[in-house]
Amino acid sequence: MKTLHIISTIILAIIFAVAGCKLDDTVSADQETPPHQSAYQLFINEFMASNDACCTDENGEYDDWIELYNGSEDTVSLAGFYLSDDKSDPKKFQIPLTADLRILPHGFVVLWADGQPEQGVTHLDFKLSSGGEDIVLTEPDGYTVVDEYTFEAQETDVSMGRVPDGGTDWQRFTTPTPGAPNVQGETSVPPTIKTIQVLPDTINAGDVVTIRAQIVDEDGDLAQVSLTYGAADSLNTTVNMTAENDSLFSSHLGPFADGTRVFFYIVASDDADHSTRSDTLSFEVGYVPPALYINEFLASNDSSNADENVEYDDWIEIYNAESRPINIGGMYISDDKGDLTAWQIPTSDSAATTIPAGGFLLLWADKQPEQGVLHVNIKLSSGGEDIVLTAPNGTTVIDSLTFGEQTTDVSMGRLPDGSDNWVSFTNPTPGASNHQ
Repeated sequence: MKTLHIISTIILAIIFAVAGCKLDDTVSADQETPPHQSAYQLFINEFMASNDACCTDENGEYDDWIELYNGSEDTVSLAGFYLSDDKSDPKKFQIPLTADLRILPHGFVVLWADGQPEQGVTHLDFKLSSGGEDIVLTEPDGYTVVDEYTFEAQETDVSMGRVPDGGTDWQRFTTPTPGAPNVQGETSVPPTIKTIQVLPDTINAGDVVTIRAQIVDEDGDLAQVSLTYGAADSLNTTVNMTAENDSLFSSHLGPFADGTRVFFYIVASDDADHSTRSDTLSFEVGYVPPALYINEFLASNDSSNADENVEYDDWIEIYNAESRPINIGGMYISDDKGDLTAWQIPTSDSAATTIPAGGFLLLWADKQPEQGVLHVNIKLSSGGEDIVLTAPNGTTVIDSLTFGEQTTDVSMGRLPDGSDNWVSFTNPTPGASNHQ
């Protein structure tokens, strides 16, 4: 028996030695698993997260898209691979195992991130957020990440891609190249006008109005920032904005009489003769924003509640705390505090966009405005971002919030309605008073 025990001990020692463990090591399921290195040379090569007029799918729709590139000498079948817009949920969508979808050596495949997988194997069951989020490509084992990229807020009809194809350098493309090799981007890029702010928040007669703008100039050749203002039909006064620091510029206007509405736009130009113009915005002396609240939202809707087209889209609920109806047509909704005018709610159907006194209105954040005035051209990121409701002047923020990572089919809302207390709802209450 003693001999048998010695032999057993020797065998165990050999097994642990081969496994790289000591006899007194404790193997725990909680230990971090070493990361896998994918053998596939597939790359997220280019993408567009805000496609208004760039390029269409086979159905003539301007959808977001992701381009994959095969850097190997072998044809690769994409059947069974996973794609996601959330690193914490890499298996959000699997390309059907039966799909005949292949990438030739050094070839490209464009996948449409439109939330419409019923349109074919190149259509994914999620959309990209122009406010920034993740893109993840995972092997059919559901674990091994092939490639991933996290992007920030995107410009409309401007893509981001690798140069060269499959390389490590990411550039913006004002001329996107979906399904084709990426062409070297511009060596000089135009300035970008970011957050525009009008101060004070409430402008009274006699106040001096300060307009501030953040200007981003990637190549450092910014030449001038100017502001043009006036009445709606006569914007004919132009002044240079003063630099407060490397990226913040301001101008001081007024004072103006009560009830005056002033329209303005900003132009930033560089030494390479590039110029960028902002939207035409405005402010009104004596304007008091209505008591409207972003009251509840759902940023990951798999099975909670569907829109009128039986689609499980993200949504935002607006609560009217006024004692009178409020029409939100002409107001702006955005998922980026740096871009207050991302989407203007249409003014074409006041019956649909008017919220009764003490009532609620649901906006579908599905990037499908063709489905109606309550379908807005933004999508919420389940990884967290902003929601902003802005007055028709494009500068006065009525309400805003920044949220973190969200749980599927669990909404967040104010309790009670319109309060500062935010809670999670496992039973969401879209279009109705919040309760637990």
